[in-house]
Amino acid sequence: MKIRALIAIFPILFAALPMAHGAEGEGASRLPADEHFKVETLADGFIDAMELAVTKDGRVFVVERTGGVMLFDPKTGDVSEVGHLPVAIRQEEFARESGLLGIALDPRFEENGWLYLFYSRPEASIQRLARFTFAEGKLGEEKVVLEFPHDRQNAVCHEGGSLAFGPDGCLYLSTGDNTCPFESNGYGPIDERPDRHWYDSQRSAANSNNLRGKVLRIRPTAEGGYEIPEGNLFASGTDKTRPEIFAMGCRNPFRISIDSHSGFLYWGEVGPDAAATTERGSVGFDEINQARKAGYFGWPYFVADNLPYADYDFATETIGAKFDPAHPVNDSPNNTGLKTLPEATKPLWSYPRASACAGPVYHHADYPESAEKLPEVFDGSLIVYDWTSAWIRVIKLDADGQIEWNEPWLGRHLFIHPVDMELGSKGELYVLEYGTPWYDGTDGKLKKITYSETPIAIDVTAADPRMKGLDLEHPGAKLIGKTTCLACHTTQQKSIGPAYKEVAKKYAADPDARDRLAAKILAGGLGAWGPIPMPPHPQHNIEETQQMVDAILGMEVKEKK
Repeated sequence: MKIRALIAIFPILFAALPMAHGAEGEGASRLPADEHFKVETLADGFIDAMELAVTKDGRVFVVERTGGVMLFDPKTGDVSEVGHLPVAIRQEEFARESGLLGIALDPRFEENGWLYLFYSRPEASIQRLARFTFAEGKLGEEKVVLEFPHDRQNAVCHEGGSLAFGPDGCLYLSTGDNTCPFESNGYGPIDERPDRHWYDSQRSAANSNNLRGKVLRIRPTAEGGYEIPEGNLFASGTDKTRPEIFAMGCRNPFRISIDSHSGFLYWGEVGPDAAATTERGSVGFDEINQARKAGYFGWPYFVADNLPYADYDFATETIGAKFDPAHPVNDSPNNTGLKTLPEATKPLWSYPRASACAGPVYHHADYPESAEKLPEVFDGSLIVYDWTSAWIRVIKLDADGQIEWNEPWLGRHLFIHPVDMELGSKGELYVLEYGTPWYDGTDGKLKKITYSETPIAIDVTAADPRMKGLDLEHPGAKLIGKTTCLACHTTQQKSIGPAYKEVAKKYAADPDARDRLAAKILAGGLGAWGPIPMPPHPQHNIEETQQMVDAILGMEVKEKK
């Protein structure tokens, strides 16, 4: 699935989004009211929907993490499976976020039928970028473009997987740091102890000789291979480097986009999970990054505006000096690349940990004859969104790519785990929803957003289907609905965390459960429902967590009535 480091999708109160670290404060909205946008569901029933690609005639490819390549036909409204790849997918702690992860259409797709897929091979620990030929309604010939090894054990995650072509004809691919984040207390995973390389992101994201934790940039050739374009971070032949690297120092660059005019690269960096700032480093932040040129973007030594982590010794539990963003040094024994890294680049914008994604940059003049295009106020704007919190925002950029303003958009509409966005040939915006549960969901949706000068009545179901069974008028249920709890829990079905109805059943006869569970939400915990930790949540107070627990435990009482 998408998938961010799992901890970042645990419940955080996110009703009000702080605007620090690179954006203006909230004011009177510059955007048209939500009633001026039509949000329609085109298709549903996708399994772990991952990424979409829109053809010039309005057909939409959707890839599913479990291997399906689906095609929506706007003329008939039908969805057909045009291919299915054998992929490695989650089995307990194996291949936690692997599968079919990304898709991009060749710039000349209408002529050559080429599309590119990024997926996890099942027979070996290999990530593969391949070109397929789409003909007569089916995927045909496969040409392997690029492969690299990656780890799949010890609860590693962060695989990235997003694909996009730039205006220069280069193909960009995001790759995650492929590291287990659960034994670093939410700070930089730099565990250098022997036989602990799964917990050391210095071996991947900060390694100039490794393709993980990066955004790669290549120029595909007609024969099915690739060339190295000028302008990447390391010139071909540079010792201890890979020339495919454009941006390094990425944790989980989950969704990327390329400005079709400027060529600037954007991505959402799904950030670390620390619940508090300590001597080891900063509280967790997500980032929206902008790369005007190749560079190093900080992970695992820095977060947000280059806030440094301490050089922590996991063997002795000693907190060392803070890393220097002007002179980052990777001296890990697991590093096979350069020891001295480029100066760290700050993000365009950062905000408290969740699951950041970058959508497209809109240019109004590109759609002169369209009645469906977004309004002119969006011109030059980057659309961003969050998989966990399900909000969408519009970041207005000036001619130099700096933020002019940053505003929420479509807050009256319900989106469940938005996982990808792409503009169509008429300036309309397509949104792909991953679906409700963390794994093996079957309710992913494809939606289309168009502008209307005449207001449209908003018909959105008030109740999130993930809250079925809760008393929606209960103050605790209202708190749950405003937090990111539902990214990790649903009421009826196990996701990454237990279903709330199972929690209610387990503790129905326990008179001490209310206070104990409320305290656990604040302090965090591990073990009651398996090996996945729940981090502490000090942003709540005990009264709020007690109300949330009351709402959950009340489900058992409600069912018995």
